Amino acid sequence: MIRNILAVIAGNLGWTALWLGSNAFLKIKGLLPSDPTKRIDDGPALLILLASSIVFSIVAGYLAAAISTSAYWPVLVLCVIQLAMGVFFQMQSWKLMPVWYHLSFLTLLAPATLWGAWLRLR
Repeated sequence: MIRNILAVIAGNLGWTALWLGSNAFLKIKGLLPSDPTKRIDDGPALLILLASSIVFSIVAGYLAAAISTSAYWPVLVLCVIQLAMGVFFQMQSWKLMPVWYHLSFLTLLAPATLWGAWLRLR
């Protein structure tokens, strides 16, 4: 049980660390504005963010599945947590990015996480 809880925590922390590091790198490279209140409409930057989220979700699902002792329930819990956090943060930045980005981001979180787990458990 403890190991399954740690798997969920590790998956969430792994995704978060990768996301924050990636955003910092994109800000340094000038693809994202350094001002967090500035709107982002640049298609390539938004696609990079979306692709990063997918890759990080796959990694998080893989990590959670690798650490857990049971099949998919820790990964499903991770999906729920990631989606809840995603909704929270997307709502905070709702006016800063196009609707298509927010909907794509949220729609792809759980499937990508489950895919990562599937890659580990197959």
